[in-house]
Amino acid sequence: MKLILLLWQREGISIIRNTFQIIILSTIFLLGTYAIYYGYSKITEQQKTINNVQQIEKEEFESYKESFYSDHTLVKEKQLFDIASKPAYAWYRHGYHAILNPHSLAHMSLGQRDIEPYYYKLTGTSLYYQLFQIELANPLKLYAGNFDLSFVLIYLFPLLIIAFTYGLYAEEKENGMLPLLRLQTIGLRKILLIRIGFYYVLIVGSGILLSSIGFLVSRELEVLSIFLWISAILCYFSFWFALMFLLISLKKNSSLTAISAASLWLLFLIVLPAVLNVYANLVYPIDNTSIADVTRRRSLENEDDLNEAKAVVLEYLQNRNDLKEADSLIGVNTMAKAYAAFTALNDNHHRKEVSSYFYQVRRRQKKISLFRWANPAVNTQGILNEIVETDSGIFQSFYQSIESFHKGITSFYFDKLFLNQEITKKDYETLPEFNLNIDVTTRNHTIRSGLMEILVTTFLLFGISLVLFNKTTF
Repeated sequence: MKLILLLWQREGISIIRNTFQIIILSTIFLLGTYAIYYGYSKITEQQKTINNVQQIEKEEFESYKESFYSDHTLVKEKQLFDIASKPAYAWYRHGYHAILNPHSLAHMSLGQRDIEPYYYKLTGTSLYYQLFQIELANPLKLYAGNFDLSFVLIYLFPLLIIAFTYGLYAEEKENGMLPLLRLQTIGLRKILLIRIGFYYVLIVGSGILLSSIGFLVSRELEVLSIFLWISAILCYFSFWFALMFLLISLKKNSSLTAISAASLWLLFLIVLPAVLNVYANLVYPIDNTSIADVTRRRSLENEDDLNEAKAVVLEYLQNRNDLKEADSLIGVNTMAKAYAAFTALNDNHHRKEVSSYFYQVRRRQKKISLFRWANPAVNTQGILNEIVETDSGIFQSFYQSIESFHKGITSFYFDKLFLNQEITKKDYETLPEFNLNIDVTTRNHTIRSGLMEILVTTFLLFGISLVLFNKTTF
């Protein structure tokens, strides 16, 4: 223990005397605090938007409920009551919000959060038109990426590890200190591991300190998410220390060790992700041309043709066995029923194309995830996004939940519309509600598997390094 403290004291003094190391450590720490601020400001902005749309929805439905108590003497009061009580107006006027609320730690890893839409306003009109009329991806954001804490931890901290450790063996040799170290009774490898341990504590501690700042500014603390986040950082940083130990064990000169480490950084963080992206685009392309057709607004061919309207309603009712008695009621509110039936039939017509589109997205994500084990950087980014629910999988669950929600909305209004029933004040107690359905078990399994893959790679590298260090001569 005394030796450990002595060597760590020596390393501490060497850092203080090394202006370059102090500057890059301070710079990366400051960048980390800015990244937390950036992520927090983005999520705060989204939360404000969510609060606003929820307030708008609440006020809208409160006004509908209050309209039941007015005497309807004014034109506006009568119009509002009609919208509130008559399904012929309500099915396309009442707006509901499907919202993907941010995880309490979402500001630490924004992932897809500022690219994909995180809320939708839905009415009883065509689901797919409402779903795809919003641009799915911001090209500028896709190009620039996010400067959040996960970016600092995954991209910049490995540079710290390289800068602090590449010369631990070679520089001692080049400075003529190696013969003195060999005279020590504890062995050169043990001395080297103690020195690496100092930097491990320093850099991992800095990463956890930055993460702790991120935890403190969050809206609420979730113990499991914090535990998984810290575990992911420990695994990822351990991988880079094991990789550097492997390079040091080769006992090359300091320049070659530094160049090799920088090359591996480029390989894991730039080259491999780019190659994987190109491979996915070539082998699993996503054809969204059919989605463009879905977003085209359509209507009845002849809006003045009552017979055409009735034919559309009857076609829709053929698929609704629960509304058989509505056939005899087709003469009332015919055009409103025809428009409602047309949007539902339009969705049925495009369902296969939309399902195919989402299948392509899921298949591509699944195939890419098969290569995550080969790149701890990509694996860690995926794990961090999954912990804070900003990954692509959570948005897939969001879209699937929206489809169920929209089905509830149309059922609520269409049943009353086609059966010529009015919406009562009591019906406002059973309005459709959005529920996000997430497969938590699968997500936790994916996170655990990812952590295990990084750990296995780390132990493998460390074991090889231990063997190489004794067999390699400088």
